Amino acid sequence: MIVGLTGKSCAGKDLFASFLPADRFSVIDVDALGHDALLMNRDRLVEAFGPSVRGSDGNIDRKVLGPIVFSDPGKLEKLNSITHPWMVREALSRAESAEKEGLIAVINAAILERMGFVEHCDAVILVIAPYEKRLERALMRDGLTEEAFKARSDAQKDIGESLFSSGKRVITIVNDKDDGELRRQAEFLSASL
Repeated sequence: MIVGLTGKSCAGKDLFASFLPADRFSVIDVDALGHDALLMNRDRLVEAFGPSVRGSDGNIDRKVLGPIVFSDPGKLEKLNSITHPWMVREALSRAESAEKEGLIAVINAAILERMGFVEHCDAVILVIAPYEKRLERALMRDGLTEEAFKARSDAQKDIGESLFSSGKRVITIVNDKDDGELRRQAEFLSASL
């Protein structure tokens, strides 16, 4: 079984994933795969964005690449066209391996829908939290300014929008209380899958 896990910034999807028992679930962190995708595609990235994105160690310098792509939607689209296919193939390969081991594969990706993972999932978990709660977490945990969080949140408006018309089972987890409540929901869900 493959389960997608998604949610907007600071909704709590990563924390939720950490509460899933490792003896039954294999969580595939697509954000972490993004770092590997930069390494695996470094020559194409240098070709697309210039030699300045290559760090002194030969790898892609994310501090240089970030401002280039996040200031220009066309360049961000170019980055995604290079890295996303590799990330999707790698995540699905890991999910297949987890299934062969008798585990439930959980593909944890904020942009699960945009990357095309939903069609490969048997069910999707959507972690939601009120904007004010997410903002509070962003200010405390990530040290973001309110303006920076609003920009990030605006860029994620589409997260969860297409899930309910996807034909997939959608499990909504509301994370508006404490971590203990989120853990209880993860335990309940893990027992029901």
